[in-house]
Amino acid sequence: MEKANNAGISMAIAGNFPLFLFLISLASPFGIPLGETFFIISAGSISDKFTDYTFFVILIFFGLIIGDITAYTLASYFEIGFTKKLYKYDWYKKTYELGEDFFNRYGALGIFLTRFLQFGLGALVNYLSGLSKYSFKKFLVCAASGEFLYAAIYTYIGFIFKNAQVSSLNEIIDFSFSIILILAGLLTLFLLKKYLLSGRK
Repeated sequence: MEKANNAGISMAIAGNFPLFLFLISLASPFGIPLGETFFIISAGSISDKFTDYTFFVILIFFGLIIGDITAYTLASYFEIGFTKKLYKYDWYKKTYELGEDFFNRYGALGIFLTRFLQFGLGALVNYLSGLSKYSFKKFLVCAASGEFLYAAIYTYIGFIFKNAQVSSLNEIIDFSFSIILILAGLLTLFLLKKYLLSGRK
């Protein structure tokens, strides 16, 4: 039975699922409601080994960050055309001013947090970043940091809970890795804050 399960997992990884998962991750930053978090957790749940988990994290990360960059670039590129045509509408003017105000207040931190905390604002922040001409370098650093944590954490949720029964040793290993993920998140926040403060000088 165990061999059959392992064979099924190998087929899923070698088949079309990775491509499907990449496309889901790529579309997510545009605000298309495809339930990417469910599929990311599912990727973790079919990971038989830590190398499978790592493969999915990297795949998801690249899909998300390419989507983020594309959404930002499109919004930035068409900003002038959109502004000329839509700025006469009050709703667009308010949205544009809201975007500028958002980045003046929360900018980098807002981009970072909306990557992996499920606020449902990730796509909106991508577009507002481009429309308000927010620094691409800062956007990329914050988005990449947050997306990596998002991919790592939610894939790990599926990976750690794929079996209801785990040995004490596995529980210790899983708990230890959870602590490492938390520490990695705190370290990322610290380095991000340090980077942003150095950029202001």
